[in-house]
Amino acid sequence: MPFECPPLTALDPRTRPAEVDRTLARDQLKRELRTVALWTLGAIAAAWDSRKLGYGNEGKHPYELEVGAILGMNRGFAGDYLAAAREQLVEHEQAIASDARWRSLETPVGAMTSELALDPLAVDVVLVIAAAALWGEIARLYGILANDPGRAMVDELLVQQVLEHRHDRHAIAEALDPRAPLVRLGIVHVAAKRARPFAELTVDPVMLDRLRAVEPDLGSAITVRSADRELASLDVPRGVLEAAIVALARPLRSANRSLDAARIAVRGRVGSGRRTLSCALAARAGRDIAVIDALALPRSADLFIAELRRSLRRAQLTGRVPCIANLAEVTFDERAARDVAVEPLRLHPGPIIAIASPDETVPFGPGHIAIELPVLAETERSAVWTRALTEASLAVADVDALAARYKIGPGVIRRAVAAAHDTGGIPDGDASPAIETYIRQTRDTRLGQYARRVARLASWSSVVFPPDILDSLRELVARVRYGRQVYETWGMNRTMATSRGLTALFQGPPGTGKTLVAGVIARELGLDLYQVDLSKVMSKWIGETERNLATIFDAAEDGQVILLFDEADSLFAKRTEVRSSNDRYANLEVNYLLQRLDSFEGIAILTTNSGTSIDQAFKRRLSFRLSFPFPDEETREQLWRAHLPPELPIAGPLALETLAHKYQLSGGYIRNACLRAAFLAAQDETSLHQRHLERAVALEFAELGKLSNSGAID
Repeated sequence: MPFECPPLTALDPRTRPAEVDRTLARDQLKRELRTVALWTLGAIAAAWDSRKLGYGNEGKHPYELEVGAILGMNRGFAGDYLAAAREQLVEHEQAIASDARWRSLETPVGAMTSELALDPLAVDVVLVIAAAALWGEIARLYGILANDPGRAMVDELLVQQVLEHRHDRHAIAEALDPRAPLVRLGIVHVAAKRARPFAELTVDPVMLDRLRAVEPDLGSAITVRSADRELASLDVPRGVLEAAIVALARPLRSANRSLDAARIAVRGRVGSGRRTLSCALAARAGRDIAVIDALALPRSADLFIAELRRSLRRAQLTGRVPCIANLAEVTFDERAARDVAVEPLRLHPGPIIAIASPDETVPFGPGHIAIELPVLAETERSAVWTRALTEASLAVADVDALAARYKIGPGVIRRAVAAAHDTGGIPDGDASPAIETYIRQTRDTRLGQYARRVARLASWSSVVFPPDILDSLRELVARVRYGRQVYETWGMNRTMATSRGLTALFQGPPGTGKTLVAGVIARELGLDLYQVDLSKVMSKWIGETERNLATIFDAAEDGQVILLFDEADSLFAKRTEVRSSNDRYANLEVNYLLQRLDSFEGIAILTTNSGTSIDQAFKRRLSFRLSFPFPDEETREQLWRAHLPPELPIAGPLALETLAHKYQLSGGYIRNACLRAAFLAAQDETSLHQRHLERAVALEFAELGKLSNSGAID
């Protein structure tokens, strides 16, 4: 990037700590804990000196000496021991003061102090609370000092006792206030069972791991990602990148950086580079990102909230920027995870990134930073393919063909190239087969649970239609083939803000070839045909149908796919008057489909036996509407001939014109009758005769409950 990137203040910039030397870290921790032990020894010795602790501390009256000690009336009972304890502490503090590496950035305490902006008092408080978990003997000292088995291991009062000679009690109380950084950032947990100053205090396990110089356990829902590319090398339009940097470089509104925490929504299609961009931006702030996968969180709303809070805190305490992903994929009965997550995300004290699809509602309020990653135009995709292949030292026969065939984002492009590179042994130096295999596998993973790939596709020789229908079908094919020329070269993309996809409605009686033609078109264009299973798409849970449809449409837009919605009436039906909540939710699904069709840039074919049941608003958004007529006698004869292959052994001439005149069958039933007749001939161990065809037709009528062979079957 030719311009200098300013500090990205919205991401709370940090100085990356040096790599921790574990041996040094353990030695430093041992000395830190020795310090806490000596502080505690001093507190215990002072209690002995005042007879707050010790034998005979009751005096003449119950608790007489303890009461006097609390009020500062007693002293001198253990003066020599108190002096010795203070002397040991002074010697220890002098030794660590001479250590040039004491609490440097390469030590856990130094790194924690720098990253979390903790003052000396806060550091002392954390060490006192953590010491009980890090060194069991100190926990025993705390028990002696507290002298009350009913108290928690560590509470605010004990912290005050240990640090009394170093800090004012009121300052310690302020440091442990819920609004202060220690508690607000989640470094220190205050149990809710008892009130201050007797509520139990603990240090978050992540901080304990950091003090031990071991990698913290962030949980199964978190994946840490570091930037592997510089901002200047990202496959992101320059305007988008510049706008994002300007937004993230805005000055903080408050002096306390954690009170002005940014909320950042990075929107884009799957594979558009949302995580890569987030990593690169965080890296400019000296940080990595911690991706929290909402799908890996518990599926109970209460447990989901609790684990989300923990995940956010773990990311924060390890210096990573939390990045929530797949939030729209999770629901709880009639509540969306997005709604459940709003409050935990709002209260988190640091910046948060949310990865979202273009039409997804993010869980942030007004004022959040929005970064939109657009779908790259074909020319831009070609440039990304070229860069990725060059960097991987790979070549393909036709880069432009890849860019035209697959409307995928830069993330998927680079993963496909990396997968091809890792396979090795590229035949003839052309990586295209390996790349396309990866893309198909990725696509099948996304589509497989909602649609079935149609393996056997018909050809033009299998269909017989009137000339006007054939002309419309050829126009449909041409719109796919010449899309780049019309939209990019001729500039029509500037005038067509919506409805740039290709959607066709095929309507007509059963058996007239609607589904068959979808296969013909797919074969002609060299695309895969996926037949959508509507029973797997439609769900009773609110918002889930829309999410399933979004997955299907996104996969289709990525290219090399034609979606086939057979019997589309059930999904694209007319909206109804709202009489119940079911009607309202059904209409919401229809409204979503209408919006999605406006932005859809792939290929979808809808078939229906009755076009009157399709909502009129859908029809306005369709590129093509073709009515498939019931075949007349001449067309029926052509269909009989088309469905009898030349390899089929035939005994004598067949009176196909007679069959066409006598039986009013649509193309689908003619195809079925031809197949049935072939099996009848095989069963008779003879060539195909006219009687086999007549018998096959009779069986078709009988199978449909027709008492007579006359009349039409549709």
